Amino acid sequence: MKILSALLILASCSFAQDSAWQPLWQPKENTPGYKADAPAERWNDAEHVTNVHMPEYRVYLPEGQAAQPRPAVCIFPGGGYRNLALAKEGEEIGRWLASQGIVGVAVKYRVSSDAAHPEQFPHQLMDARRAIRTVRAHAKEWNVNPGKIGVIGFSAGGHLAALSTTWKDAVPGETKDAIDGESPEPNFAMLIYPVVSMDKPYVHGGSKTALLGQAKDAELVKKCSPYLQVTRQTPPLFVVQSADDGVSPLNSLDIVRAAQEKGVPVEYHLYRKGGHGYGMRKQNKPTDAWPQEAEKWLKQFNP
Repeated sequence: MKILSALLILASCSFAQDSAWQPLWQPKENTPGYKADAPAERWNDAEHVTNVHMPEYRVYLPEGQAAQPRPAVCIFPGGGYRNLALAKEGEEIGRWLASQGIVGVAVKYRVSSDAAHPEQFPHQLMDARRAIRTVRAHAKEWNVNPGKIGVIGFSAGGHLAALSTTWKDAVPGETKDAIDGESPEPNFAMLIYPVVSMDKPYVHGGSKTALLGQAKDAELVKKCSPYLQVTRQTPPLFVVQSADDGVSPLNSLDIVRAAQEKGVPVEYHLYRKGGHGYGMRKQNKPTDAWPQEAEKWLKQFNP
């Protein structure tokens, strides 16, 4: 059934012009925290990759030539900061965005399930910020409007999308090349069944441990809880979750409430049923409707 759903998604999208995977930093040795002895990435199955120590991106360009520069969206798959659901929440999303006339950029950010070679904060935030900067640096080449670059994330990738949207400080260890001269701030964010809180009883413990280890720094935990970092300058948000999600829906409610308190435009869809980790694949559940709602919402950036 999952394979059939994936095929239906691909059939419904006009095929994008897919690039090959490219390193976010070139040469790769320039990657902050680069480890020459890190093991090769490993696929757990046909859809999930782990032990990603070399962050990469892949571009999905819409077919044809647009008259005006178009939006772009960086895509952060989920996987509890231990692996990435790269097919369902990365590549399929890139092709869907391209079918809407939007440049999709799937991001293979650093994750690890190997205790001997962990990947922890701030590497993932560095990768997200570098991806956004890379899109801005290539805006002319990819015919992208640099003022309409968004992010979309799923589960732990939703946390990364929210974190990159609300983080305002410099990140220690970031490089200072030409691409890093671009702004890392997105212009809108889409959070799909996201992890948001790192400090409440309903935090997703696995994601927190994978990202922060056993950190007891209360200030860092607070800064890594995006709902506590929303300001009046936070860009528009689109949030999706189901009431029966194993990641507590209170995560979404927190950031939605924070956005409303600060006057940030937010569209929120809480579905009665849908569970977690469905991507865009049909389940014959209420959450099947979210991509159509997202397409409507995206029209404000791509009329």
